[in-house]
This record gives sequence, C-alpha cells and structure tokens, in this order.
Amino acid sequence: MRFLAIACGFLLLTGCHNIYQLRKAAVNGDPEAQYEYGRRFLTGQKGAIHSSKLAFKWFSRAAEKRQPRAMAAMGLCYERGLGVPRSMQKARQWYAAAVDAGNDDACQTLVQMEARTGNMSGALHWLERMADDDSIPAQLILARMHLNGTAKEANVAEGIRYLRYAAMQGNGDACLMLSTCYATGKGVPRNDELMMGWLVNAAEAGNQTAVSLLKQAEKTQKGQ
Repeated sequence: MRFLAIACGFLLLTGCHNIYQLRKAAVNGDPEAQYEYGRRFLTGQKGAIHSSKLAFKWFSRAAEKRQPRAMAAMGLCYERGLGVPRSMQKARQWYAAAVDAGNDDACQTLVQMEARTGNMSGALHWLERMADDDSIPAQLILARMHLNGTAKEANVAEGIRYLRYAAMQGNGDACLMLSTCYATGKGVPRNDELMMGWLVNAAEAGNQTAVSLLKQAEKTQKGQ
C-alpha cells in the first residue's frame, strides 16, 4: 500500500510538472501549447480542470496565430456552445478557416454539417474540396454520385475522373469500378484489355471481389 501511495504521488507530481510546463509555453505564446492547454481544459484531463470557458480562451489565442487544430476547435465550440454562445454561422466560418489552414478533419465536419441541415450543394462543395485534396473516401463518394446520377448535375466524365484519382492512389475499390466501366463502356470506350488491367490492379490492392473474379476467369480459360 505504501509503495502504491508513493507511486501515485510521483505520478501526480509529474502531471503537475507537465501541466505547469505546458501553461508556461502557452502563456509565452506558443500556439501548439495554447491549443493543447485548451484541449486539456475541454476534456478535463492530464492535470487540468474541466472548463469550457478556459478551453475557448486558449483555443482563441492559438487560432489567432492560425493553428489549424485550434481553428477547428473554435468551430466545435461555436457549434456546440462550449464556453461561448452557440452560433452555427461562426462555427462554419471557423471550420472553413481551418480547412484553408490545412485541417482535413474540419472539411469532413463541414460536409456532415451541411448534409444534416439539408444543404446538399454546400455538402457537395466541401466534398469536392476533400476530393481535390486527395481524400480517397471523398473521391469514391463523388464517383458513385456522378456515375449513379444522384449528384446534382451528374456528369459521368466527372465520375470517371474521381475514380482515376482514387485508383492512382492504389485504392482497390476504385480500380474495380474502373474495370467495370471499361467492361460495360460506361463513361469510357469498352476495352477488354484495360478492363483486365484494372481488375488485376484491384486484386493486387487487396480487393477480394477482384480476386474472386480473376479466379473465375482462370477456371473459365482452363475449361475451354
């Protein structure tokens, strides 16, 4: 029991030292430290009390220096009313600023926000932003929307373009979808050679459907 008490005391002293050092760096203007200090107040973890107001205060200081995660955190605070009156308009502004500063998670949050409120054109705008920044999930979603005709002003050529972006990054689903397009002539001229090439790429990327299709093709050839 005595050993346990000593160990707990040591951990407590270590935590206090760490939060002291973090606070010192934050007060001295380090934006990374300001963001982390604010995050600890928001969660009430690692030596900090839980205080949304203090979290907002330190996020604000870091966001003024364009720290991307702090800017996204400002969006979260305004979206949920944490330490500040709730404002969806200001939440969108801060999330958008975070995206411009390079925060991809903020872009995904904006897609979800706009979709929840029924603003599908807004959701599509941010989804396209993610896709252009090489987000494979966004590229696949947009490809399906354009190819299936569910996107506003659906364009099959756009669907193929997004498929190519994802496929060139080695995504097996995109490779398989491209293979299907070449097999059916959807958005591209029918081409058996390219169909097989993309099918092989999909299998090599670990797509199990493509692996099964190749095995079936091999059995068919052997049976002829």
